[in-house]
Amino acid sequence: MIGTKREQTVAMLCAVVLAWPSVSASASPQDRTVSVLYAGSLAAVMENGIGPAFVKATGYGYQGEAQGSLGAAQMIRGRLRTPDIFISSDPAVNESLLMGPQNGSMVKWFMVLASSQLVLGYNPRSEFAERFRAAATNRIPWYEVLETPGVRFGRGDPSIDPKGYRTLFMFALAGQHYHRPGLPGLLGDPRNPAQVFPEIVLMVQVESGQFDAGVFYQHEVVAYKMPYISLPPEISLGDPRFAARYARQTYTTSSGRQVSGSPILFTITIPETVRHREAALAFVRFLLSSDNLLKQFGFGNVDHQVGGDVMQVPAGLREFISGTFKP
Repeated sequence: MIGTKREQTVAMLCAVVLAWPSVSASASPQDRTVSVLYAGSLAAVMENGIGPAFVKATGYGYQGEAQGSLGAAQMIRGRLRTPDIFISSDPAVNESLLMGPQNGSMVKWFMVLASSQLVLGYNPRSEFAERFRAAATNRIPWYEVLETPGVRFGRGDPSIDPKGYRTLFMFALAGQHYHRPGLPGLLGDPRNPAQVFPEIVLMVQVESGQFDAGVFYQHEVVAYKMPYISLPPEISLGDPRFAARYARQTYTTSSGRQVSGSPILFTITIPETVRHREAALAFVRFLLSSDNLLKQFGFGNVDHQVGGDVMQVPAGLREFISGTFKP
């Protein structure tokens, strides 16, 4: 039986992944519920924050589902999901999997929504919690804690989740930054089954104590009120000043697609699968005008640049455009 409020929240968020119907039923024009398929790291933010705030502010309904961004895009392309809104944790997911005739032109434009950065979240009840707290206050290096015998450490799946391959980039950058070339060896194989889990499952693993720590986005640990260790901007993938350094890191996914390191950006779009356009427009407008709300959840505010065909951006959203996105 699930007892604590936090356990109930985790269980609810896991259910979000399972609740979405695999084949969408036709909806009446009067249906005012927006369906949002979003990056798995946004689960707590969307279900406990943005979703309820949107419903309260606009009167529209809200239905969300969390998936790894790569997997979600593949579902949209294969029409296994037909959302009104898609929120990705990497602009490249739109560009490589959903845009252009080779992808059925499922997405024609996107807007940059917010930025984030990688951090090391840890369980405050871990037997190694004191060492993690020492690392959080810069008394010992964070990587020395991970090297401690017995520490259990988790990370995302690079085959379905941009955070998964960004973690690989972060450790490679850390090896260079600290002049410790062996640091990436802490990960083992890129898809090491002892460490790699889907995003929401990983959070549950750390929350429940099955893992001592994991690599997360800052907004995830803020939403879950999990203690964390901030990482230097040279390796956190959160600072545009180091974009050229990040870009030297590459990873080839299981589908053969090569991705490169870049500052972490989240994007929003209305894909061609939209069924409730009025509700979708209201949701995008709500988010693009909610910089303060996003900041409360640990996101960074950014210019809302447009990727793809700017002429395809709905007229009601063009007032938010602040330039053209360039990878």
